Amino acid sequence: MPQSTLLSLQLSEQGFMVIIGLFGGGGQLGRALQRDLAPLGDVLAPTRQQLDLSNPAAVRQWLQQNRCDLLVNAAAMTQVDIAETSIGLATQLNQHVVQQLAEYAAQQQIWLVHFSTDYVFDGSGDTPWLETDECRPLQQYGRTKRAGELAIINSGCQHLLIRTSWLYDSQGQNFLLTMLRLAQQTPTSLSIVSDQIGAPTYAPELSAVVSAMLTQLLSTQLRTRQQQHATALSGIYHVCATGHCSWLEFATTIFAGANTKGLLDELPVLAAIKSDELARPAARPKNSRLSTSKVQATFNLQLTDWQHQLDLCLDTLKNSAKTGK
Repeated sequence: MPQSTLLSLQLSEQGFMVIIGLFGGGGQLGRALQRDLAPLGDVLAPTRQQLDLSNPAAVRQWLQQNRCDLLVNAAAMTQVDIAETSIGLATQLNQHVVQQLAEYAAQQQIWLVHFSTDYVFDGSGDTPWLETDECRPLQQYGRTKRAGELAIINSGCQHLLIRTSWLYDSQGQNFLLTMLRLAQQTPTSLSIVSDQIGAPTYAPELSAVVSAMLTQLLSTQLRTRQQQHATALSGIYHVCATGHCSWLEFATTIFAGANTKGLLDELPVLAAIKSDELARPAARPKNSRLSTSKVQATFNLQLTDWQHQLDLCLDTLKNSAKTGK
């Protein structure tokens, strides 16, 4: 029996059902979290129409009305280039909302799970970043995300602050789906960045790991009946696929896998370019490697590599193509 299902039965036997507030439930990570968190309790995932996160009063009212036992924030402004000019909106969604959730979690003595990014680092060097390394973001997106992290830390709430990298899914807007679309539209040649290195991470795999972390956390609290026994787990964790590659290598592997699975008839010719050649408004970190040693050791979890995760995603796309969904 899965740990999450066993925990759900234990909670039910105790007459207690965890109410989980999930923000950003409609995004590529949020969709997976809605599914994976369901065995742990009652997941409340307001849509954008139901809750405007840019409205502090609306957020405050929602929190007061629903009285959650756990908050999970997968919402963010992630459009890196747009954040350079839409600083106010980026600050509200990536910092102020996070601060509001963290302060509420601290007041109510409940846990907050929040997702952050490799963009809090400046991308220097060629070794994986540790959770304790100094943050020096290069652009407004990274600065607002780091400000959100600090708001959580300074609030004093118990938290799982999850940094991840290069997130993608079989739905939504992401690098993988963009590559497949471009390959079908212009199958002759594509120019892909070769000097940025990171770990492409499949949203359902990230969701599964975080759900396993929460299962352990809630099990500890249920077993000891005291929250302080679980507080040692509070902190920052890097959670992403193992291994690393460049965007060019990721694209090459995407196209090869898609071709093998019948999702792509013709392989495009790929040309390597440097980051500076794109002249984007926002700078990108060249080294986005994240060390996952801490989360694996603390929670005794085995993370999967980026090639395996990509294969899972392509299988999902293949099955969707067969069923027409």
